[in-house]
Amino acid sequence: MLKQVLLPYGVHFPRYFFLHSPSSSSSSSSTLPLLRTLRISSFSSIKMAGEEEKQELKFGPYKIHKSEVFYATNLSYAMVNLRPLLPGHVLICPKREVKRFVDLTAEETSDLWLTAQKIGNQLESYHKASSLTFAIQDGPQAGQTVPHVHIHVVPRRGGDFEKNDEIYDAMDEKEKELKEKLDLDKERKDRSFEEMAQEADEYRKLFL
Repeated sequence: MLKQVLLPYGVHFPRYFFLHSPSSSSSSSSTLPLLRTLRISSFSSIKMAGEEEKQELKFGPYKIHKSEVFYATNLSYAMVNLRPLLPGHVLICPKREVKRFVDLTAEETSDLWLTAQKIGNQLESYHKASSLTFAIQDGPQAGQTVPHVHIHVVPRRGGDFEKNDEIYDAMDEKEKELKEKLDLDKERKDRSFEEMAQEADEYRKLFL
């Protein structure tokens, strides 16, 4: 008798888990697969549906709520910004907590920039911008305040800053403010979690 086995959506078993019943004169030409008894827990390579969502993401020492993340790969994630300089200003980070750019692996470096490229392209179009600023502050003297590599992606329009390079001074200020606001003991006076989650949800739709 074939017993029905319910599995989470997206879980697939290798072919060797299935045995076909031997043909006989009484059976039809097509055979039914007989499922061997499985101990799923012993197969660590099988990823359960939703496992990726359960992974806790961090930005330096700070936990990032999943509602603020709108895109992720195996190695990188993109999140909305607590204090954006301009509409569409987001952060791209490696999932592994890495302080300096030089400490990224080749795979992480490639994935991070490919993710930034993909995110930038979509957000430039979404915000009807005409250019993009990509920036990394690599180390404290470069303006980095959160010890976790991250790329600023900022859609740009003509006249958004009186002098174009003023964006880098503004970015330095925002980095300092970001660290202060990420301190969980400080009151958030900026955007609410709900506002950020709503923005992330809108961006998430761009990558479906």
